[in-house]
Amino acid sequence: MGLFFEKRESTKPFILIRYLIVIAMGLILIFSLINDFNLNFIKYIILLSGIGSIIDGIESIFKKENKKQMLLDFSFAVIWFVVFLVYVGS
Repeated sequence: MGLFFEKRESTKPFILIRYLIVIAMGLILIFSLINDFNLNFIKYIILLSGIGSIIDGIESIFKKENKKQMLLDFSFAVIWFVVFLVYVGS
């Protein structure tokens, strides 16, 4: 189990930013449910997921982790932003 879910130590500013992003995602989901599950709010959840991936990438740069972890975090961010742009464009 430890192979897939590695334990990562984070600093307090990054933990705080991650919690704020999760709270914002939860609030957006609640607003979406109140408005009869309006799918226009989902694009903001996708955008916040991309921002969260960038925050993880920046944290891995500061912690001087291996390059594979940094590339993985930033590639997830690129994927989230591409999904966001495709969703907004349609």
